[in-house]
Amino acid sequence: MAITATAIDIPAPGGAINAHLYAPDHAPEAAPAILVLMDAPGVRPALHGMAARLAASGYRALLPNLYWRRLREVGFDRAAFSRDGDPERERIFTLARGYGHAEFRTDLPAMLDALGVTEARPAGALGYCMSGRFALQALAEAPGRVAAAASFYGTRMVTEAADSPHLWLPGLARGEAYLCFAEHDPYVPAGVPETVASAMARSRLAHRIEHYRGTHHGFAQPDSGGFDPVAAERHWAALLGLFARLPR
Repeated sequence: MAITATAIDIPAPGGAINAHLYAPDHAPEAAPAILVLMDAPGVRPALHGMAARLAASGYRALLPNLYWRRLREVGFDRAAFSRDGDPERERIFTLARGYGHAEFRTDLPAMLDALGVTEARPAGALGYCMSGRFALQALAEAPGRVAAAASFYGTRMVTEAADSPHLWLPGLARGEAYLCFAEHDPYVPAGVPETVASAMARSRLAHRIEHYRGTHHGFAQPDSGGFDPVAAERHWAALLGLFARLPR
């Protein structure tokens, strides 16, 4: 399917969120909207490719730069993320630590407004690593306007903070969620998936939680050291199955 990519600026409190919108050329106005939320290394070619694949599958995929308050272009050396002690790795983590639930709460309405999302035509949200929890937060912050969320190897799902996801996940009541964890993940401490599963079980949300055997953190992303092409295709099948149930 032919697609078009457009760079856009989304008005938001304090400035503008720079983003790219990928959409099918055929009847783009009829395509359900998906928020493609970046992981810690930021917007880069691999994520552009994933947003393009969603568009080719019949969706409008919005890929926003969540670090817009600090810089418009990330430009990370992705390989540095896997090298302990690399200054570039610390720069990535510093930016990631500076973006949390409060910032996403402010950004989300602006992004949904830019997509023209309504309760009659709700969006989906997709997050990896640091943004797995933000995809789920979209369900909490915009019930009705966001109807489906997918979280892959989401981090910081159980913390000591007052806004830790495991504390508010039980309150989710509308929509559908798919959560997936890697078998080997240094960024997701032991016991976290079980705590998250318990929290989700107390919600009123339709959901499914899976663990991909033999996988490592980053298995779905082609520029990750943990990339697993078989698991990546399994991830695509799961998320496209989820988003296929969005109203059209």
